[in-house]
Amino acid sequence: MRLAAIEIIQDEQSCRLMGRVESDEDPDDASWFPPFTLWYEFPAWCAPWLDASNGDPFLAALLPMAMQTGERLAIEAPVSPRLLTALPDIEAIFAAFYPKLKLVPIEVVPRVAPPRSDGDAPGNGLFFSLGVDSFYSLLKNMRDHPADDRTVSHLLSVNGFDVTYEGESGVFPPTLLANFRRVATETGKTLLPVSTNIRRMGVRIGNWPMLHGAAMASIALALGAGLHRVSIAASATYDKLYPWGSHPVLDPLWSTETLTFVHDGCELNTIDKTALVARSDLAMATLRPCAGHGEGYNCGACEKCMRTMLDLRMADALDRCATLPHQIDPERLRAGLRPGGPVHMADFQRRLDALRALGTDPAVCQVLAEHLAQGMSPKFAGSSPRNQANTSRLSNLARRVRNIRGA
Repeated sequence: MRLAAIEIIQDEQSCRLMGRVESDEDPDDASWFPPFTLWYEFPAWCAPWLDASNGDPFLAALLPMAMQTGERLAIEAPVSPRLLTALPDIEAIFAAFYPKLKLVPIEVVPRVAPPRSDGDAPGNGLFFSLGVDSFYSLLKNMRDHPADDRTVSHLLSVNGFDVTYEGESGVFPPTLLANFRRVATETGKTLLPVSTNIRRMGVRIGNWPMLHGAAMASIALALGAGLHRVSIAASATYDKLYPWGSHPVLDPLWSTETLTFVHDGCELNTIDKTALVARSDLAMATLRPCAGHGEGYNCGACEKCMRTMLDLRMADALDRCATLPHQIDPERLRAGLRPGGPVHMADFQRRLDALRALGTDPAVCQVLAEHLAQGMSPKFAGSSPRNQANTSRLSNLARRVRNIRGA
């Protein structure tokens, strides 16, 4: 796999960083993929940060794809020496998380000079989706770092990740963009809206849960020296970590000499985060947990919507949420639930216990009880050698997390 012909296209409204990706395999080989252009589109004011000689974003974006196909990865642009040093660990973690991935040779050269800057002091970014996890990280940062060197200054909101778009225009859905702007304005942050086709192209080669953390890193890395620190909101807690493309032992390894990545929010699970986020009127007016399966802002029927509604109901806040139905339809809930793993089971048992204690939703409780009675998804159940190996890997990862936190 090789990346070449990096270029920047700019007009009055936007600037787009793009590169051509091609397979080294013969078209008859099973791992061959058609050539494609990978692109990132930023507001025009980001142009001073973009550099066609910066190979960092493409290295992050393409490494897990190359490991999926088993091809060597060659990038015709220099990359961060610090990132180069971290590559063996990054590959080892990916291979431990996803045993079908292969370790691959990487052909790049180290960068000599730091990324160019526009002269302004770099900001601190947070990937912000309007979901519970990122809202929690934003509100926590405003509480704990109102005005210091860790204060979030920029909200990186991505079109083309969880809500896909049609065509190559990169235009945000209007309601989504309006609410991003509202949150940025009311919290005093700078909105940095980004469009990219990395998910659309990437899922042709690998799965999105594997790719999404590297995809986020690639966006921030494309901004060169524009940002000093970027936080990625966690979806799991320290005591229940599992293989995932964004992870506390993986995200920091994408850091360079000028940019540090932080995996934020592992101290609380989604239920507890929702209870805290529900205290914010701004969050209740703009919350968007939807997985993007419906045409509207929130479909109100997918598992992410339904479990957020359950958590808001537990917090006595569902009636205040302007973006989700105020009633939980038991049949919709039954249709939206899917078997999961141990974390899923524990969280839904907690939801069931809490709703039973409230005594107001017997039909919903019945659906949750039936769901839990089905047990875990087969891929998590049992004590197969693969599951035993996963348990061992997770124990090693937990120890590594503790070491990182203690460093």
